[in-house]
Amino acid sequence: MRRFLFVSLPVIPVALGLLALPALRPAPERPALVVVITVDQLRPDQLERWRTQWTGGFARLLSRGAVFRNGLQDHAITETAPGHASILSGRWPASTGIVMNDWGVEDSTAPLLGGGGPGASPHRFRGTTLVDWMRATDSALTVLSVSGKDRSAILTIGKSRGQVFWQAGDRFTTSRYYADTLPAWLRAWNGRKGLAALAGRTWTLLLPASQYTEPDSAPWENGGESFVFPHRISPDPARAIGDIDYTPWLDSLTLDLALEGSTRLNLGRRGRPDLLAVSLSGTDHVGHRYGPDSREIHDHLLRVDRWLATALDSLSARVAPGRLLVVLSADHGVTSFPEYARAQGRDAGRISLGALVRQLNQDLRRQAGDGPRLRVGSGIIYGDFERLRAARISPDSLASVAASRVRQLSGVADAWTPATLEGAVTTSAHAARWRRSLPRDFRWLVVAAARPGWIWSDGPGSTTHGTSNQDDAGVPIIFAGPGVRPGQYSDSARTADIAPTLARLLNVQTQGPLDGHVLKQVLQ
Repeated sequence: MRRFLFVSLPVIPVALGLLALPALRPAPERPALVVVITVDQLRPDQLERWRTQWTGGFARLLSRGAVFRNGLQDHAITETAPGHASILSGRWPASTGIVMNDWGVEDSTAPLLGGGGPGASPHRFRGTTLVDWMRATDSALTVLSVSGKDRSAILTIGKSRGQVFWQAGDRFTTSRYYADTLPAWLRAWNGRKGLAALAGRTWTLLLPASQYTEPDSAPWENGGESFVFPHRISPDPARAIGDIDYTPWLDSLTLDLALEGSTRLNLGRRGRPDLLAVSLSGTDHVGHRYGPDSREIHDHLLRVDRWLATALDSLSARVAPGRLLVVLSADHGVTSFPEYARAQGRDAGRISLGALVRQLNQDLRRQAGDGPRLRVGSGIIYGDFERLRAARISPDSLASVAASRVRQLSGVADAWTPATLEGAVTTSAHAARWRRSLPRDFRWLVVAAARPGWIWSDGPGSTTHGTSNQDDAGVPIIFAGPGVRPGQYSDSARTADIAPTLARLLNVQTQGPLDGHVLKQVLQ
């Protein structure tokens, strides 16, 4: 088996399996393995921006897959947890119950095996996913989900139990929701000390510097420190673990673990399809620190492109020819550094919603003592309504006051309360995305839309996502494999459409009401 660790692997010249088939050749059999690849924080325009430099997995999928140029995570809080929860459920956060990262997977009743972090489980997730639909007709289905983040590995497959692993410190592990012990193959993989062995490694450019048009001297990146190549991982193994997240090697290790698990679990070797979900978290870490317009994210994605080719070749070699069904998407996009955008002459900035909420909480303490507390997320203010009412504070009145103050913040396009949101849904795409984000039983006071180029941020040093704007909501959606009609499609497609489309390709029955629909253009 080819290893990803330490080196940038060459692209295998012969594309095996599904990706070597002629464009319109009908598949003689159903898929043997469904591979769902989520590249955390990947924007669709990035795939086009550097398209001439792709030589691996991105190149194959773009040229031989069904490519939707207008893919969307069509909800308002464009964060990792709600984004992953939508991909294989066919439903919006309002239906899955996964509103934001803070309402994601943390669960003290499901501690990690071996400790080293908060417990995690899908206890907040509502409904079913493609995994449940497949398992309803095939109890022997094998599922493997791997990511650098717990919420990414967990929420892609919902409440289903399976082989679900994520990084925690210097190893990959799982929680007691899924198992009481790690499988022998994962213990052996962890025993190689791949993460710790990267201590002291230097991240240099994959291509000659002349092949990168991005300046390598942007002082707003990484808090103004170490923003020029090369980047060195600390030689101290304890500190190196934190550094690795901000280099390409986290994704290399994640793919290596996915291939190891696929081999040990014999994925795709039965007579019926199995499922492999891989979420690459390194893009998100690098993107936050250096931004979507940086030389760092460019180089990072060049490496991911090549590693994906090797991974697809390795998987294709293990299953019957032409029976690998692949989906590539993302959990959200990202907005450029406001400082970068302003240097380009664009309107941009940071909206300190957190500072406003801190002021509101101070006002509440003066009025009601140490009782009610408001909390803030990406464009949302929420709190405990029972505590507010116990302090004789009307949530409706407080919401109106807070919304008025939110609208006065620079960069805010509009704001709504529970009393005004429904009336705006038909006239505002942002209000409609908020309705798709909020379960009916979620208690909130104010939601807001940022102007394009503006981000929810209390301070400089990094950029982020989370708004209802196109840069954050736009994601790639690509299908490739048996039963898929290759082509470039300008129609809008939403991540909630992925699961019902896969169900149709796999000929399995969906369960419950869905928000997404079958993308019939994909069907061969």
